Amino acid sequence: MLILPAIDILNGRCVRLMQGDFRAPTVYSGSPAETARSFMEQGFSFLHVVDLDGARDGTVRNSAALQSLLAIEGLKVQAGGGIRTAGDVEKLLSIGVQRIVTGSVAVRDPESVLRWVREFGSDRFTIALDVRGDTVATNGWTTHDRQSLHDLITWYLESGVPSILCTDIERDGMLTGPNIGLYRRLLKDFPGIELIASGGISSLEDIRALQAAGVQAAVVGKALYEGAIRLQDLLDLIR
Repeated sequence: MLILPAIDILNGRCVRLMQGDFRAPTVYSGSPAETARSFMEQGFSFLHVVDLDGARDGTVRNSAALQSLLAIEGLKVQAGGGIRTAGDVEKLLSIGVQRIVTGSVAVRDPESVLRWVREFGSDRFTIALDVRGDTVATNGWTTHDRQSLHDLITWYLESGVPSILCTDIERDGMLTGPNIGLYRRLLKDFPGIELIASGGISSLEDIRALQAAGVQAAVVGKALYEGAIRLQDLLDLIR
């Protein structure tokens, strides 16, 4: 199982939100690069990075912080937040981003995302679908679109994009455990999906439950920052 430590960047700082609430961020570091280096030194070389300002505002905001991460030798990054144009995609790939995470635009303008996939390759994209109840959220989780999660996943899989990052917003940052039932249903309904789980992971038992469900990868954030999961224990488990 692939574990992706999360770095969320707001105003150039490494933060975590609770249920996507921008009004009450918890700041863990003034240097996302130092946080990334710490993850790298402890054995995690592939990170999940989100430009929260960009996700909320609809345009990439934290390019400098992202470039500081990409300057770390051997580090791989999948990055999202504020990506709206082919130019945004091309710029991020050119500075070393391994995989582009598209969220709001993937929900509202899937045809554009498909054009990017054809131009840059399906292996360079992960589709981020963030759900609260039965509603898909966009724009840093501040807007809710009446889109069917099932229909969106079907469309992308049929278009040749298998990597789907699904976040349960109500669990994100809450350390209440991941939505195992949701992920089991998705894996049952979509055998070809490359599923990345996100939201609520709080313990090694949660990781074991995701593994047992067949989830291929997981984003882990607050549990690492709060010490609920030790990196070494996590590394021992996935090895």
